[in-house]
Amino acid sequence: MTEQCAKILPEIILREMTAADLTACHGLSQAVSWSHRLEDWQLAFHCGKGWVAESAGQVLGSAIYWRWGSESATLGLVIVSPDCQGRGVGKALLNTLIGKLDGSKIRLHATPEGKPLYEKLGFVTTGGIRQQQSRELPVITAPELENNCRFRPLGVEDVNTLSELDTLSSGMRRPALYQALLDPQSPFCMEKGLLLTRDDKPAGFALLRKFGRGYNIGPVIAASLDDAKALIQQLLSESNGKFMRLDVEAESGLAEWLETLGLPCVDRPTTMYKDGHPPVSAEGWCNFVLATQALA
Repeated sequence: MTEQCAKILPEIILREMTAADLTACHGLSQAVSWSHRLEDWQLAFHCGKGWVAESAGQVLGSAIYWRWGSESATLGLVIVSPDCQGRGVGKALLNTLIGKLDGSKIRLHATPEGKPLYEKLGFVTTGGIRQQQSRELPVITAPELENNCRFRPLGVEDVNTLSELDTLSSGMRRPALYQALLDPQSPFCMEKGLLLTRDDKPAGFALLRKFGRGYNIGPVIAASLDDAKALIQQLLSESNGKFMRLDVEAESGLAEWLETLGLPCVDRPTTMYKDGHPPVSAEGWCNFVLATQALA
């Protein structure tokens, strides 16, 4: 611990995160220049469980896990106050969460600063993410669909359908996430969601919602890259002038395409797994764009 940190934080304890901690956790993310709003923290906490490192009533570290079914989990929002980094606080938080997830394959997305610690804890690199972003989205034309394809708006009645398609693509079961994002009575409800159908059968879906400095598209789950592009292009065509972000799988082909639309890559997190590896859908479904880097 730095001398300054030791003086003001003489004893550190780890405890389970509560809703009352979210304002302090939001302050941690601001201190490391992450764009999350307080509402983004609230959604993360609503769907998961977290731990904080605390001393003398001050929250100086955070980490949250999300258990998606009996076999899959994700970790994220692992933050340590800049004054107290490099002194084992992050490692202690991570060991606590990993212990809660025994038997699950765990996925996370690492910053360059965090990657060495994750490697020491047994995580291995399996891929990467590209954060594509536009501060002021240019005008983008709507896609032309084949005659047998249609878009229709999503509603809360689609929670089960989206959860099933998500499980096919990612192996994760996330009905709680989709309930929160699709229910119009939820404080986390999306701005807009689209289901793409082909011959009246689902071919993919995409959600647009407020996040960070503006808007986020994700998740985008589809049976093909072309279907994912159509869904994204339709939502972008209705969003000109907005701050827009997408966290896309690096090898999906979307990052290069989004560059041509005016959404350059601004960050390149590393995808890492512990006790598992990315699933491959036998039916071709793919999670092309993440809900967020933390929620995955």
